[in-house]
Amino acid sequence: MTEAKICLASDNWSPAHPHIMQAVIDANKGYAIPYGGDKWTKEASQCIKDHFQKKCTTFFLPTGTGANVFSFMLACRRYESILVSDIAHVQDQETGATESCVGCKLLTVPHEVGKITPARIKKRLHKERALGKHATSPRMLSLTQSTEVGTVYSLEELSSLSQLCKEEGLLLHIDGSRFYNAAVSLGVSLKEIVDASNVDILSLGGTKNGLMGGESVVIFNEKLAEGSEHVQKQMLQLLSKMRYLSAQYISFFSNNLWFDLAEEANKRARDIATIIESFPQCTISYPVETNQIFFTVPDAYFSKIQEHIFCYPWDEGKKELRFVTSWNTSEEDIKGVRQVFYSFDY
Repeated sequence: MTEAKICLASDNWSPAHPHIMQAVIDANKGYAIPYGGDKWTKEASQCIKDHFQKKCTTFFLPTGTGANVFSFMLACRRYESILVSDIAHVQDQETGATESCVGCKLLTVPHEVGKITPARIKKRLHKERALGKHATSPRMLSLTQSTEVGTVYSLEELSSLSQLCKEEGLLLHIDGSRFYNAAVSLGVSLKEIVDASNVDILSLGGTKNGLMGGESVVIFNEKLAEGSEHVQKQMLQLLSKMRYLSAQYISFFSNNLWFDLAEEANKRARDIATIIESFPQCTISYPVETNQIFFTVPDAYFSKIQEHIFCYPWDEGKKELRFVTSWNTSEEDIKGVRQVFYSFDY
């Protein structure tokens, strides 16, 4: 049995990559204009623009919840609503921030392996609209890429959903806290995902993929950028010493560090999935397409696995656990997982 407890609880638990930490140290020299007027913020914004190769406005923020709420606040009024998956992060794990801060209602749509389909979206959309002024006015569709269960919308699926938004007069938002893992899984660039989805506004993460702490909002729909600087300040997401946040993104996008880190996390997840699949008593719940693995185990080993591996019990009724790998998951961790599983007498 391994001596140290293995951590597969979340990519939020992983440390910042050394290149990211060095970028922060390098930015810590002399004086700089506060509130985003510094050279690092300008360069980071250009890095993102270069990756997407299209006109956009970028804001850097300290939290992922803040990025989502900021996006919704720019797009929606209080009587409007946002269609989301019934397991969407904004629905289940952000403490009602959207409802509290934006005042909008979230309309949940049942998922299929983490994803929502045009048919189900239309059904929910038409149900809401049928009540006229007695219901909300649907304004936006919000997708998570990759999804909350680690699956990925294909470019074809994104294109289809984009077409639906166009037909129904909806804006499209993507919650991309693990956007990079999705790009690696699909074997495409970040630009190709944005082009296929024709997304209006993107919450582009970073903390889960090696940043010390940093998220961004990328606005592609120019109409949504109106008043955005004021909204960022008003909702408490404007940092004074912005350079320390922005500098992380410069390093992150230089030499495609984002790709290397997401690729490593995805690879480690596949390695662990292979171990789990070798035990017929264990069942993987969803296709392992990125860095998340959901699986059920025999009742006797539900707690024993948690004794040796930091992880979250996802559904105690089904004895379902979640493993999440990161750029920092090592070969030694993989060996440790194998040792843990092979130590049980199934």
